[in-house]
Amino acid sequence: MSERMLSKKDLWKYGIRYAICSQACMNYETSQSLGGVYAIEPYMEKLYGDEPEVLSEKLIQHSQYFNCQSYFAAAIWAAALAIEETKDETATATAVALKTSLMGPFAGVGDAIFNTIPKVVFASMAAYAAIEGNILTGLLLFLLVTPFIIFSRQAIINLAYFEGAKIVTEHQEQLNNIREAISVLGVIVVGALIASVVKVSTPIVFSVGESSQALQDVFNQIIPCLLPVLAVFGIYKGLDIKKMNTTRMVWLVIVIGLILSYFGIIG
Repeated sequence: MSERMLSKKDLWKYGIRYAICSQACMNYETSQSLGGVYAIEPYMEKLYGDEPEVLSEKLIQHSQYFNCQSYFAAAIWAAALAIEETKDETATATAVALKTSLMGPFAGVGDAIFNTIPKVVFASMAAYAAIEGNILTGLLLFLLVTPFIIFSRQAIINLAYFEGAKIVTEHQEQLNNIREAISVLGVIVVGALIASVVKVSTPIVFSVGESSQALQDVFNQIIPCLLPVLAVFGIYKGLDIKKMNTTRMVWLVIVIGLILSYFGIIG
């Protein structure tokens, strides 16, 4: 795809749109995704406006959980938008995988570059200048870093957008392998989290004469961490129920947990 849908002027508008709304709709379920979807929606409509059902489905796919430092997040979404421009049949899946894989590493980098350095280093220099009596110098020093950050953010957005499609067109096979690896890694991570974070066990013990058998030991012999797996599976399937959302599910888990614990079914 030689011609680009957005010019640098358009990317400025996109950057402002993202900056204003990126964290306006943060929530526990999708974090920053709604702001990102809002930012790319006008440009996605240019691509798929004649296919409203396809457009709606793609925006829903982009609404998956996303959380990153906001400046680098804007660049990641710009790269995803560039990938969408290819209109390849796997473009959305590739864009979503790209966002998922980059949001973690770039969050740390973005925090260091755009949060820690300006707030700690430049603010400290400005404060020291003010203490020495150069109040205006200290104030200007701290204020002048803001335009630098804004232009740096926009430069990153431009780079991500103009190189984003190139990633797909020139490295499609490698990107597919990365996407598959990310999917496998995601399953492994979720499995490890279930085993290490979800704590569900039963104190029930069956006794016959002098013999006794703990029910939890039976479960462990079948599959280690069987109860946590069943609990997570139940929650996952429960979220498919009509009118069920994460908030209601949290309260449902609390209520069920209290009842089962009261009757000594789970520990």
